[in-house]
Amino acid sequence: MEEHPLSDESGTWETVVAECESLADDYRERDWTVVVALPGDVVPVPGTGDEVVEHVGLDVVVGDDVYPDLEAAVEGATFDEYEAFRAVSGGLVYLALVVRATDDEVAVCLPLYYRLAESERMFSLLDAGETMRTKVHPLDPDKGVEFVHEDPDPLLPPDWDADLSSESA
Repeated sequence: MEEHPLSDESGTWETVVAECESLADDYRERDWTVVVALPGDVVPVPGTGDEVVEHVGLDVVVGDDVYPDLEAAVEGATFDEYEAFRAVSGGLVYLALVVRATDDEVAVCLPLYYRLAESERMFSLLDAGETMRTKVHPLDPDKGVEFVHEDPDPLLPPDWDADLSSESA
């Protein structure tokens, strides 16, 4: 049985979650509407075997308990900024992602992770000019909210495209 990717003893995941909570508190102090959505799973898409490409980026499953709060917070808001704090360790990319609707004063804080070993197709499509998106949904994949990242670099490992460039050279 495969070990869960966050079962390492480095404490990196706990640090990412704590960072998201701290960022959320900062926004709450400014009277913003804030949702912190812990993922049950995060998968880079499309996957290696996916025949249909619905979007390029991260597919994030959150619990049915937090999804209604997320959906209510984003409804009608225009998300225009994001920032990500990133760490790479043990074959994983860890992210503390904050997506903001500045005029609406809404922030969504997402502690995320994804496996580098599952990211090759996503990286290739991003290198080809596709736009990165983060889709957050409950167990029902027909529901969901999507955040667009015109500049994906803060969400990717440093030099993510170096291997792609050397392969095409």
